[in-house]
Amino acid sequence: MTLPTVLFQITAIGKNPRALDTSARSVLYWLRRTPRLGFRAEIWAVVEPEGYATAPELYERLAADGVRIVVVPASYATPLGTSGKARALEYAVERRVALRRSGPRTWVYHQDEETVVGQDTLLGIADFVAADARPVGAGIILYPVDWTGSASHIQELTRSYDDLRVLDSMTLPGNPTAGFHGSHILVRSNVEDAVGWDTVGYSPAEDLTFEIRVRARFGSAFGVLKGFAYEKGAFSLRDQLRQRRRWMHGVLFALRRAPELSVRRRIALGYSALSWYAALPSVLVLAASVTLRYGPILLGTSVFTGFIWVSMATGYLEGYRLHAEYVRRRISYSRLVGGALLGALVDVLAPWFALVTRPSRGDFIPKDRPLEDSRPSAGRPLAD
Repeated sequence: MTLPTVLFQITAIGKNPRALDTSARSVLYWLRRTPRLGFRAEIWAVVEPEGYATAPELYERLAADGVRIVVVPASYATPLGTSGKARALEYAVERRVALRRSGPRTWVYHQDEETVVGQDTLLGIADFVAADARPVGAGIILYPVDWTGSASHIQELTRSYDDLRVLDSMTLPGNPTAGFHGSHILVRSNVEDAVGWDTVGYSPAEDLTFEIRVRARFGSAFGVLKGFAYEKGAFSLRDQLRQRRRWMHGVLFALRRAPELSVRRRIALGYSALSWYAALPSVLVLAASVTLRYGPILLGTSVFTGFIWVSMATGYLEGYRLHAEYVRRRISYSRLVGGALLGALVDVLAPWFALVTRPSRGDFIPKDRPLEDSRPSAGRPLAD
């Protein structure tokens, strides 16, 4: 029997060429150093023409080293007229089918331009493919790449811890909560081909739309992918705010334009959005009660806020423990706490920012570290 194929697909605009290069070369590196994985591998980089134009020599070097560079034609249009990343993903599906890279023996491992893999990632993929128990797998993402200890990077600690909740919920019937990644997911190609990425107009969170469609068509199709993926957080609070704005617009898009969304799941998504919106009023009530010295307000809300604050603190603490082995830049605990408060404030403001600004399909979050920035990104613990 022929070996299954895993296609490592990096889908991006392409304007962060150094980050994309690092991601592709991490796959090349660990494929050479991890024998007997039990699958054949291909690497695709799917980019927009304007992204390719930023560093054609870099993309040519990747092609020479075995990476297939797929440039999405500017004239390409899907039947439903989708745009943004979903358009590039749909084009990649069509190219795979045309090249006969499809079927139950072909898997697609999705990466963002900054998704670096390790040997643990490849071993987890090999295990999932060999088991072939579920057609979609997702795992935990860590954010140690180019770590600086900034507030926007500290905030990402909670995302890794929250992945534990997401994975638990995702594997339950109906996925009773919200959350899904567009990277570090492994999809059997015949499932991806059947569902597709095409939507009417711009889908700010194409990964959530994809998850909803897969669940509607295939039911409990999701499993846990062993091994981490390694990414990087936004370099500034402004970029963090824009990223979170896109997430909220993605949830609102799904609530309005996803006919496959069941009533139960729609309620769960709506509740998740409402909870996020409620964060800012709760902070304002807390500030007002302290300023006005009106204690009864705190007594009345402590039943709920106590749980929330403990949950937040646990997220940072456990997220720190997950990352401590992978980052080298040492920061003090006081800076860790200060950065957490500042990063959390940005997340609190983000859904309201989404209400007053339109989603932008041209949102570009820099992930290439400035060349003049030579600070170490990673061998010592995260904090003293």
